Amino acid sequence: MRTVAKTLMYEPETRRLVRSDGQYVSLSPACSRLLTSLIEAESKGVPRDELRSIVWGHRYVSDDAINHLVCRLRRKISALCEAQEWEIETLPCQGYRLLIKSPPQVGFLYKVIKQLNTLWHSRP
Repeated sequence: MRTVAKTLMYEPETRRLVRSDGQYVSLSPACSRLLTSLIEAESKGVPRDELRSIVWGHRYVSDDAINHLVCRLRRKISALCEAQEWEIETLPCQGYRLLIKSPPQVGFLYKVIKQLNTLWHSRP
């Protein structure tokens, strides 16, 4: 199992996106190949021509087919990832890249603010 973010994991063996509470969605083989290529490219992104080759095995696929597949993957991700922790960014005239945003650490910030308030109110 490959953990990619705090609340969402991708299991390439089962082609599933799994949320930390156990909910999951299954991906088609094409969506799975697309997601794997985006994860492996990290923040660099993947050019459209490379996606054609990786996902379909040849370079004779229309831009509409790529757009449709990316749209399907975005819907699958948004079904599980309410806080938009994962986002597939379009790189105009180039390709796509997967952005994984770290969720804000509300607990930590709350503790710091609380401590500052306590210090502020207890000053002479």
